[in-house]
Amino acid sequence: MLKKCYSQILKSIRIYMKKYKVVCAIIVNHKDEILLTQRAREPFKGKWALPSGIGESMKGIPPEIGVIEEVRCDLGTSSFRGKFWGNFSNELVVFVGTIDEAEIKVDPRFSLGYKWVAKEQKNEFEDLAFEHSEIVKRFSNS
Repeated sequence: MLKKCYSQILKSIRIYMKKYKVVCAIIVNHKDEILLTQRAREPFKGKWALPSGIGESMKGIPPEIGVIEEVRCDLGTSSFRGKFWGNFSNELVVFVGTIDEAEIKVDPRFSLGYKWVAKEQKNEFEDLAFEHSEIVKRFSNS
């Protein structure tokens, strides 16, 4: 009995400790502006961020598909078309792409709003949620 209980605890720990991939979308429009969303949930509730999330990774969905779902959650559109931009860390995969702006319908469970920001407005990117300020900085300099 104790051996079975110990085995179940170890299995739970391994599942909890598994590293999931966070996906992040840099969405650029025809004016070369970057889209930011205002987070509706913790962590960083109310802060501006790039569309991103970990939820799909936890379901076993690969990052290139998960990013489409994260954009859908934040912006209400499945129109994200992009390509792999790079690994920001072992846990963070970044994609760059576009969306059909006419399809944006913010879901207040995930986003409080969105805005387009010109790359030149560097002060708008200084205090983003997570590591997103550094991601935008690297993207703008590439």
